[in-house]
Amino acid sequence: CTKRQLSDAEKSLAPYGVNIVKIILYSIAIVIVILTRLKWTKHGRKVTKPKIIVESIFYLALSSIVIFDSLYHVGVPILYLVPYLILFLGLQQYSYLRSNRLMSFWKESKSASIYVKGGTHIHAVFVMGTASRIIISILFIGSLFGPTQQGIIYASNSTVVLATIVFDLLLMISVGLLIGINRRVLIRYNLINDGRENISEK
Repeated sequence: CTKRQLSDAEKSLAPYGVNIVKIILYSIAIVIVILTRLKWTKHGRKVTKPKIIVESIFYLALSSIVIFDSLYHVGVPILYLVPYLILFLGLQQYSYLRSNRLMSFWKESKSASIYVKGGTHIHAVFVMGTASRIIISILFIGSLFGPTQQGIIYASNSTVVLATIVFDLLLMISVGLLIGINRRVLIRYNLINDGRENISEK
């Protein structure tokens, strides 16, 4: 009887194959990203080379997992990798070239640590792109959050594939912009750290 009650509870917590625990974890991750991004863009953040590299690898890995899910579970044709990559590479280069004037750097007088501030709209686009792709999974796809390919809201396969492609493209835009600005931050950091660029102290 107890096992049956547990089974019924699990079913109620996971409608249509959606894993509630995974949804909660992804929601927490989104909230953390939003809060940290808002804090960084408003107050600035300490910059180190390992931190920038690890952050970039993390977001590249996260977007790769999502795209793999689109190809393997949702059924997006593999040929869409071409426009995905073109969009990602183009936007990261655009962000790299244009983000220089959007950021300000300074050095802490006591510790000589380097800080950076700016790029608010790029971080906002990243948050929207990532959150939108996860939300579309919850509503229509379900494969990121459970064993089935059905989300909370029923939709035909063609509709799910089309929606996935649209939001994958938005994700590629956001990740491309973020990687581009991280490239610029890393180069500026190296210049400052090597004494080839002077910045103010606070």
